[in-house]
Amino acid sequence: MIIPGHLNFFSIDECGLYKQGDSFPKGLEVTETFDLIYDWVKGKPMEDTIPWDPSSTKLGSPKCYCHDFYKCEDTGEYLFVLWKSESDSAGTLWGAQAGAQTGQSSVVEYKEGYKGKKVIWGRPCYYWIIPQLNTVVSIKLDHSVCDSSLFQEWVAKCITNRVAHPKKKRTETETGQVRFEFTDGSDVAGNRYSYRFGVRLRSVETGNARLAELASRVTHIVRRDTIKLNAGIDERPEWVKIFDKIPLLPARPKAKTRQIEVRAEAKPTATEIKQIIETFAREERSRFDWNNVGFETDKGVVWVDKYRLHETVQFNKNASTVFSAADIHTRISAVKDRVLAGVIADEKTKSKTSRRAKKARNDVA
Repeated sequence: MIIPGHLNFFSIDECGLYKQGDSFPKGLEVTETFDLIYDWVKGKPMEDTIPWDPSSTKLGSPKCYCHDFYKCEDTGEYLFVLWKSESDSAGTLWGAQAGAQTGQSSVVEYKEGYKGKKVIWGRPCYYWIIPQLNTVVSIKLDHSVCDSSLFQEWVAKCITNRVAHPKKKRTETETGQVRFEFTDGSDVAGNRYSYRFGVRLRSVETGNARLAELASRVTHIVRRDTIKLNAGIDERPEWVKIFDKIPLLPARPKAKTRQIEVRAEAKPTATEIKQIIETFAREERSRFDWNNVGFETDKGVVWVDKYRLHETVQFNKNASTVFSAADIHTRISAVKDRVLAGVIADEKTKSKTSRRAKKARNDVA
């Protein structure tokens, strides 16, 4: 049976050790980060690959483990199959053997009254990491989920809580923040760094005809949000507070939130539209989710998710429901040139823009 795999692309905006206020990291960049994580999960029981204290996880929040992993020595790419623990009934649940070594854990479909080996109930999350392009790709199949926030947390916690750092001193502040100092003489004594890892969705590149055509038709930017009623501490964005001075219809009885929508006249450029898309687009947004950002045109509102960079790859599904990391990598490598064309074009555009900006700064100087 053939099933589609939906690919969403993320740029890695931050990865490494940063001093406060710095934009450039000193060590622990993408390749080093995932090499260290790869070595850490190797040989461990799956249940030991959660990089934080499982008992400290908030009630109802998912835990995250490494189910399988693969590194392509020829390209330096990685494929991680993370395991998001879930107990809801939205779709099929799978149980991965908790005590089996990572990469060797078999999977069973959830059945009421299961009495086999200890398993962790949840669903797989497939992530392809491409250091050369500073890119992470999530792969959504019919049996898997995507959660970029959980992925970012898992990576960051692996580095700060679990991975060994032989040439660095690790300390914690009174507020629980982890700091690193270099101990090999390669840095000024006393300099302290924090580890950051952050990604965001890529959109179609600025020179794409679709983006240029959209920019020519936009008349307004539309912003939808949900605000809490009778909240103790006012944490609303400043733009939302403007509505305090406008008479509104009474909220529904016992309602705890109010949905609002703002339309602002605007004529953004293709570059500005791209920035808005990459800030507000999401890899998976429920059709019932009110919060969103879009562009009003003569043909109606176009929401930001439509212009995120995405591709589709067909997979052969056999008796094994959860794919191995190596199998996923083999399949996407066969269509690599096609699915990465948009990323490569985007990186070239960014490189040209960066060179122009650097030249302009030098000319001023």
